Amino acid sequence: MFVNIIMNFKNKLNIKEKKQEFVPRKISEKPLYELKSVEDIPVSELYQVKINGKEQRVYHTEFFDFVSFLDENEKAEVEVTVNEPFQKAVIRPAAAQIPFEEEGNKISISLPAGKRITLELDDKLESPLYVLPGKYIPKPENATYVFESGKAYNVGCLQLNSDETVYIEYGAVVSGRIYSRMADRVRILGNGILYGGNWHAWDENGAEQLIVPVLGENIEIRGITLLDGGSWHIVPVACKNVLIEDVNVLGKVITGDGVDIVGCENVVLRNCFIRANDDCISIKAVEFQDPSGCTDVRHILVEDCLFWNAEFGNTLEIGYETRCDEITDVVFRNCDVVHCQYEGNQSGGVLTIHNADRAHVHDIVYENIRIEDAQEKFIDIKTLDSKYSRDRERGMVNDIFFKNIEITEGTFPVSIIRGFEMKNEVCRPHGFYFDNVVIHGEKVMSPGELHMVVELSDELKFQ
Repeated sequence: MFVNIIMNFKNKLNIKEKKQEFVPRKISEKPLYELKSVEDIPVSELYQVKINGKEQRVYHTEFFDFVSFLDENEKAEVEVTVNEPFQKAVIRPAAAQIPFEEEGNKISISLPAGKRITLELDDKLESPLYVLPGKYIPKPENATYVFESGKAYNVGCLQLNSDETVYIEYGAVVSGRIYSRMADRVRILGNGILYGGNWHAWDENGAEQLIVPVLGENIEIRGITLLDGGSWHIVPVACKNVLIEDVNVLGKVITGDGVDIVGCENVVLRNCFIRANDDCISIKAVEFQDPSGCTDVRHILVEDCLFWNAEFGNTLEIGYETRCDEITDVVFRNCDVVHCQYEGNQSGGVLTIHNADRAHVHDIVYENIRIEDAQEKFIDIKTLDSKYSRDRERGMVNDIFFKNIEITEGTFPVSIIRGFEMKNEVCRPHGFYFDNVVIHGEKVMSPGELHMVVELSDELKFQ
């Protein structure tokens, strides 16, 4: 196919080695080209994969390859053939202790059901393989839109009404966006792919957001893979009672956030894999999609997830846009961060709060989080006036809890907690509690041991 020819040519020029730059553009009204078949998405030249002896389709982008398949047994026997010489293979998350064997150019992996992993060769972060098993999701009765396996669809902007269901079968690829406004009980389900890569050039940013429900209640997004959106991938705005479960978000461009929770209440995000070249998770109150987005945020739970934060953005972020009165009761629990790559713009980090507007951000919990590679800051909490700010006053940050957090490999990153002071305004974040924070096997008991800079902030307690 023509698309494959272009991809092969770019690879020969080593374009995938190029560091991305921010190239903003306007939202497109139509894609650059329409998908004619599922084969228009390039396949990997580096990896071949068999699952329980059956050959699988391995998809390719400039920065990663991936294979998704349906769990059928308690364990999957995964055989990976690598078409280039390599010296060392690493499987993450390391805490999962996935057994594997190497023989020549073949890697055999015994993979427990539902366990997503990354495979890295010779410490090359630009060409990993993501192995993504998923639970089979049957087609619901009376589904409104059904996209069938083996077919490609071009839907443009698919707008949903209350009680409508989208079902994307395993093996189907749907190009386009899904949007709803004031629609309740909307469901987007299946095991197929929602694709944005044909809506933007490979290195362009700031474009179409793939799933945007606004002012809805009882929203469910489950099972699907979102691939190569030109901007934020999943963006519930001013919604209540949202479930995002067993979803893969595979973004590669700058501004390609994984999930942005905007002005929402009662959101559960569970058992997902997010690879983003910006924030993996970002919690905000902002008017970008709709004025209703400047609504208080509360009761958010993110648990049992696997994260890869590429060069830009943060892994688990609250901010920058915090244009509401209160952001509270946010819990990040039992998650693995395999990489938080180096950004270099002074804002990147793993566990971050950037309160750049008026919100009172409080009672935030980070618990049982394992970090394998933190090239940027570990903890980065700031009250600040930034280029994203709109409110005239700064909000408070207090009662932030870190429990059973561990960095196991890589560098020992710095951390920052910083308040805000101007002539007529002082805002001192306070109440930070560190319970069993361990860096490279050593429990830290003070800001100094944590390599932390503390400015205009109070009440840091370690135990």
